[in-house]
Amino acid sequence: MIKLGVSACLLGQKVRYDGKDKFANLTQYFDLKIYQLTPICPEIEMGLSIPRPPIEMRFIDKQIRLVQVDNYKQDFTHQFNNWFSKNTTPISQFNGYILKSKSPSCGYKTTPYYENDKTVKLNHGLFVTSLLKIKPRTLIINEKDLEEDDKLIQFKSILENQAYS
Repeated sequence: MIKLGVSACLLGQKVRYDGKDKFANLTQYFDLKIYQLTPICPEIEMGLSIPRPPIEMRFIDKQIRLVQVDNYKQDFTHQFNNWFSKNTTPISQFNGYILKSKSPSCGYKTTPYYENDKTVKLNHGLFVTSLLKIKPRTLIINEKDLEEDDKLIQFKSILENQAYS
């Protein structure tokens, strides 16, 4: 069985800041006889509530921080790092990840980084950045890329080759 960590909101869990989900019918892409889809929500697992004020990645004093949108002094970076460091073993058990695009925690190449109330670049959410530090060759795809046949085929091909070799 190929184990995939999946943003819980994509599996229909109401874990987003607004108490909603972002359900994506992943079974149209992944046969559950081959793939195990396991929900993960770093924001909930690090202790944030549902609902909660939205958070974002923001440059503060030339450092990237995970902060509350309406109150930059509410900084969750340390709280996230503390949770992540205590959970590296279960987090790194997955063969790959399907993560929510644009998320401040789970975004892969799509997360806005802000400075002076403007998006200065798109990069990874804090979970992805931390994950790639401990497991640099981690396979990650977001729900938008699943709709592009070439990206989906490549993702699944690499996973299946690793699993069956």
